[in-house]
Amino acid sequence: MLVLVSLFLIPLGTYLYLTWHHNYWRKRGLITARPLGVLGTYPGLLTRKSNLVTDVQKIYDQYKDKHRAVGVFVTRQPQILVLDPELAHEVLVGNFRSFKDSLTSSYIKHAKWDKYAPLNPFWAAGESWRRLRTDAQAGISSHRLKQGYAIWEQGGKMLTDYMTRQVTDHSQILETRDLCFRYTAHVMADFIWGIDAGTLTRPMEKQNKIQQMAIRWTSYAFYMISIFMASIVAPCVRRLLRFRFYPKETDEFFSNLTRESIELRLKDGRDAARKDYLSHLLQLRDQKQATHDELVGHALTVLLDGYDTTGAALLHALHYLSEHPGAQKKLRTEILAGLGTDKSLDFEKLCSLPYLEQVVYESLRLSSLIPQYTKVCTHPTIIQLNEVKRLEVEEGVTIMIPNYQFHHDKQYFPEPEVFRPERFDNGAYQELMRKGIFLPFSDGPRVCMGMRLALLTLKSALAHIVSEFEVLRGRERLVPNEDAGFGIVLQGNVNLEYRRLQR
Repeated sequence: MLVLVSLFLIPLGTYLYLTWHHNYWRKRGLITARPLGVLGTYPGLLTRKSNLVTDVQKIYDQYKDKHRAVGVFVTRQPQILVLDPELAHEVLVGNFRSFKDSLTSSYIKHAKWDKYAPLNPFWAAGESWRRLRTDAQAGISSHRLKQGYAIWEQGGKMLTDYMTRQVTDHSQILETRDLCFRYTAHVMADFIWGIDAGTLTRPMEKQNKIQQMAIRWTSYAFYMISIFMASIVAPCVRRLLRFRFYPKETDEFFSNLTRESIELRLKDGRDAARKDYLSHLLQLRDQKQATHDELVGHALTVLLDGYDTTGAALLHALHYLSEHPGAQKKLRTEILAGLGTDKSLDFEKLCSLPYLEQVVYESLRLSSLIPQYTKVCTHPTIIQLNEVKRLEVEEGVTIMIPNYQFHHDKQYFPEPEVFRPERFDNGAYQELMRKGIFLPFSDGPRVCMGMRLALLTLKSALAHIVSEFEVLRGRERLVPNEDAGFGIVLQGNVNLEYRRLQR
């Protein structure tokens, strides 16, 4: 009899634990999207049968025309889903004081075995975030990038030289995902550590060590974000299973790479005046007595911004241009008209090409590689739900901004699935950002630290490729699909045709 009672009480207790909070928002007067029992509002986080973007879209479509926000549950954890872009702007900018931290920063306390993640502003919280961001960002300011622009100019020429060799050997068809990540691996290795990664100069190496470690490092980090989210049902397992964001092997590799690069720079006086991120790291060491681990943390901060998401953004931009030859021709005309007598673009010219900027922003809108931002309430605050109704938000509550949904909402972007760079004519992105509608890099004090770095890398690569090659759709029609975690992006090999232009 006791066994039977136990068999009944244990499942009941578990169910009550997982669903106990499901009346949290109703008691506070916030309309609630009905959770699916123990799975919460986003069942795909646990079942892996649906993507988070898809789960959010269902709630967004159901409530967006009626409410500024709706209550949801990440398994048993109450969360606010923003439905009004103006409220998104308020969270990110106007009321930043109450939403200083990101969801990822709340995970670090459970990742005790991570050596370098706590030294990256992406994961950091509070004053630690502010200090780390200040130290890291000085090395990727607009002025610093201008000083180091030769890295991108040289990298772009090496990219097109590599492509010329490859299209000859592969009947003009190039697997473009590999191409894009070879390029971002090259420019990041050159900028951060002052070395040639070999990804564009030694093509017989399918993936050299730097690229192997970069892929291992970024894929592991993004995968673990989804694991941390799913484990919110039982946070204790994070410490029990010693969860971490960076694998041990990459810790050791990038630590050694940073140490060896510093030693080589100090030994070889020829590069002493080179304005790259390594020179910034040396300044931090000499002027602020930064430790070796802090220097590695800063180097990995820049790698996170400039390698994976930037490579993916370049991949999608080339795909969209291959599908829209009219836009590609217009972009090529602008680039060729801007070339100097030496057939190159200087930093100011590259940054001021209007249609190139429009193409980049429209690509970022369509792909929405970071499809949502989740902030943590760090100070109790009030959200105005309508003219008469207010919601008190408690410290520790999370709030999600679904920028993928904003970016694909026909109310803000007519025919949202159409690639139309002219949407961003005359700097329209600035007003759309101010309204909280367009958020490719988030906004406010915690806007993506590597935004300028990513834009420079994207623009430089596109300018070099489009001025030298015509990019055509491959034999198979490609469409973005759900990935295993948070986005709807191009999957697998992306084979595009590149025809060398005669100039």
